[in-house]
Amino acid sequence: MPRTPQDIPKEHWALVMAGGVGPVEGRKLLQAFGGASAVMGASIAGLGQVLGSVAAARVHAALRAVDVEQEFARMEKAGVCGLLPGDPDWPVLLEVIPGAPLGLWVRGTFTQADRFSVAVVGSRACTGYGLEQADRFAGWLSDQGFSIVSGGARGIDAAAHRAALRHGGRTIAVLAGGIGRPYPPEHAPLFDAIVEAGGCVCSEFPTLFPSEAGLFPRRNRIISGLSLGTLLVEARRNSGALITGRIAADEHGREVMAVPGRADSSSSAGCHRAIREGWASLVTCVADVSEQLHATPMLVAGALRPPVDRIGGAATGLSTSHQRVLAVIREIGRVDYDALADRTGLGAAEAMAAVTMLELSGIRLR
Repeated sequence: MPRTPQDIPKEHWALVMAGGVGPVEGRKLLQAFGGASAVMGASIAGLGQVLGSVAAARVHAALRAVDVEQEFARMEKAGVCGLLPGDPDWPVLLEVIPGAPLGLWVRGTFTQADRFSVAVVGSRACTGYGLEQADRFAGWLSDQGFSIVSGGARGIDAAAHRAALRHGGRTIAVLAGGIGRPYPPEHAPLFDAIVEAGGCVCSEFPTLFPSEAGLFPRRNRIISGLSLGTLLVEARRNSGALITGRIAADEHGREVMAVPGRADSSSSAGCHRAIREGWASLVTCVADVSEQLHATPMLVAGALRPPVDRIGGAATGLSTSHQRVLAVIREIGRVDYDALADRTGLGAAEAMAAVTMLELSGIRLR
């Protein structure tokens, strides 16, 4: 479970909160000094041995300007908790990205199911077509057991979150400002609904921190980092959604997929660019998504080695459809999608998605 303010180490939270101290700089200090308490107690000269003299003076001042007790009071009032790397529920996919956050403000919880997450992102000023496609793909992914990650913004993001909720699935909203100051403000009920449904709203920023344009790229790397792959729906040229996809492809080594739009649609110009440049795969149906995600275990295998509960050699905690697929595979001794679809009554895309989920779970198929 996330930590209440009373359970958060004050020194570490000061490092997380300090303005101008990024995650790379902060992690370098933690490694050099062996812990947050030692970092907080270090002199400018000591910090300078790790960061250089100019940065050391800035960081020393920033650490002492933080009012952790005031932040804890704000968290308490807003019902916000904290999560630290190394905590049992810290998202495993986030562990392996460069510049991973030093902590997260959260409402709700992450679960083991969130190892199977897909980001669905796109334009705020979307068309009816974009809303339809976001709803279609996010709903299907939810039905297959994937958690839906997005940025809580207007347009495509909100459509993806709402589709996951409507299908009874999990969804995670990553905000570019403090959780206690929801942005956009009209989405406060949506964020409440996500938490009430067992999902999670999270941020890298203090409780009442305002959302600012320069913070969205930092938010986008967390969206990508939490996800096995990113699906772009109506991403405009040079849009934030396109930045998320580029981070996923170039920095995180994750799968990127793009839904095409009209050839002359500026709303989909970023999707078309990503497909044309070859760093996103074109997807038009759920079968395409299954095929692309099927390669994902090779991309993030090092991050996905959770233990699997077994009773008498059988995997437990699986959905009914996944159990049927596993039983057929073990019966015929191979993965044959035509046979799986025929014997389980599932469509080819659903059978492929089930195999992907079983493989990601580390379950021995045969």
